[in-house]
Amino acid sequence: MVTEILRPETVQEALKAGALPGSAFLGGGTWLNASYSAEPITLISLEKLGLDSIEPGGKRCVIGATATFQRIVDHPGLPAAVRRAAGLTASRTLRNMMTMGGEIALHPADSAIIPILVAMGAEVLFAGKKKPVPIYAFLSDRDSGLVLAVTIPEPLRPSAVLAVSRTSHSPRSLVVAATAASLRPKVSGLRVFVSDCRAGPVRLTRLEELLEGQPLPSRAEIEGMSFEFAPLADMQASSRYKLYMTKVLAADALHQMRGDAQGAA
Repeated sequence: MVTEILRPETVQEALKAGALPGSAFLGGGTWLNASYSAEPITLISLEKLGLDSIEPGGKRCVIGATATFQRIVDHPGLPAAVRRAAGLTASRTLRNMMTMGGEIALHPADSAIIPILVAMGAEVLFAGKKKPVPIYAFLSDRDSGLVLAVTIPEPLRPSAVLAVSRTSHSPRSLVVAATAASLRPKVSGLRVFVSDCRAGPVRLTRLEELLEGQPLPSRAEIEGMSFEFAPLADMQASSRYKLYMTKVLAADALHQMRGDAQGAA
């Protein structure tokens, strides 16, 4: 039960308020508004902290914590795969509420944007910490705090993200994300991650090793390779179906990346 909403004007004020028992940071409110607690909750609004900026270019692309998914979708300077991942949230209403910081902090199991950020080697900036935290390390350690921004290294590499869900508004059951330094004439610097939407993203290192230094095989050849991945079943899909679709999506993602890179050349 929300008993109070605070609107600090500085990050320091927000951190001080966040240290109070029963407090929670409020960005777009997507998750907080959908949950109910009988316990008193003090919400700390981030609306006055200026954390909604998006700054592409330079050594790293910076996406502020309160930048909404819709702003990410609409921003032409952001990596196409990040924009596509945000756009996989089919409802524009939700995209106008959901924020980058909320997605990172809460890490929903079926997130589409987190796997592509992991593949890209993104880092998370936290208030009170001098150094950014690699997003993969954050997901493993679950170290909490006030997210200020997410940064993606430049120059941007070919990348792709694809997902499976029963309908456009259903929870996702599988997400595949990939990046590469190059796909022509041979594959180099490949990174492929898959999420079964039950646990965190898993790196497909065996697939990367098979393809590294080789011409990109056909979709059928990639689908026939051995994938060391054991997805968990859920109400949306069986383990066997998820493994099959992992191969299909991985093949599609790699060929999509090659096509995008060729078109940009």
